Amino acid sequence: DVRWTASGGSAFALNMYKCLTASIGFIIMCLIRGFSNMDIASADVFTANNIGYLLLSSTLGIIVGDLLWLEALRLIGAKHVIVIDSIKPFAAAILGRIFLQENLRPPAWGGMFLTVLGVGVVSWEEQSKSSQSNEDAEGECDDTNAVQIESDRISNDADDIGTTQISSQNTDDNVSIPDDKSKRYWRGYTCAIINVLADSFGSLLTKQHGAGMTTWTINLLRFGFAGIILLLVSIAMRLHGCYRSSRIDGHSQHTKNENKEDTESTLHIDQSCNTLSTPAQQQCLRPLWYQLPSLNLKGWLLAFTGVALVTFLCPAFEKFALFQITLALAISLSSIGPLYGLMLEVPFKGKRPTIWGCLGACLAIAGVVILSVFGY
Repeated sequence: DVRWTASGGSAFALNMYKCLTASIGFIIMCLIRGFSNMDIASADVFTANNIGYLLLSSTLGIIVGDLLWLEALRLIGAKHVIVIDSIKPFAAAILGRIFLQENLRPPAWGGMFLTVLGVGVVSWEEQSKSSQSNEDAEGECDDTNAVQIESDRISNDADDIGTTQISSQNTDDNVSIPDDKSKRYWRGYTCAIINVLADSFGSLLTKQHGAGMTTWTINLLRFGFAGIILLLVSIAMRLHGCYRSSRIDGHSQHTKNENKEDTESTLHIDQSCNTLSTPAQQQCLRPLWYQLPSLNLKGWLLAFTGVALVTFLCPAFEKFALFQITLALAISLSSIGPLYGLMLEVPFKGKRPTIWGCLGACLAIAGVVILSVFGY
């Protein structure tokens, strides 16, 4: 993800690449292991009803859920999203009880609470350290930016007037900042809550209508469908861009004799980007949100390795476990990823975990043990 973001790749493009690449692996495994369990007839498994609900599960959990999660992350930040994500196991427990008649014993509810609390503490601590590091980096850049701004102001008196006008306008606009912040948080929390419900309901539909299919088949239907939808969106946006470019070229050719300079500026806007030197100006060289970024061979190998581990193997094990244990237990265990990040910080980053991180890990592990004993 780091290399992908550094190259200008968007979350949409990353999601499309992950879904399509993982689907190739799921196809290969389906051809090797089969599409359904041996003891169940395929005609009873692959009904229009089951396939339709699995595609709906893909839409809710992968397409809609991921987009809403990313939007919530943009609006309210990772810390607040973590708080909302903590209710996902409880939502899964309620859905499992209503639709699957999966009743959890009281100790299991306590174990789930400890797991969620521990994971929340670890995630909150990680985000706090990340935010502090970003603030320190921004503080170091502020002095350099201030010197550059002062130099620009002195070199061009006209810019002072424009800057003063903009500053005055921004001062007036500050009155509405509290209202805008309130609306942003309201939209962010709404997106985060809908994401939790959509993801939980998607897992419920998978367990209800994926019985008899292999884990490879279930993931092929879900990720393959999502990948195709995202690919179609990308193709549509590319065609739309080509259509707009053709219209711009036609209009430029029509007005060439009237305004030659403006026409040349329009026709060669892409070529001018290649000569820009400042980082801000070179933003025009970054790929659009629906395009794949340009990576070297090492970058693509790392991206492929990430897909193989996160989007291929993890969902395969997760969907297999979904049919072996209760829905609430499966969702709770799938949420302990931050614990592994805490353990990997020492060998890969050389960072020692904080006391709060260790405390959160202990709480989460205790919750997992209780869930493993009483969660069936």
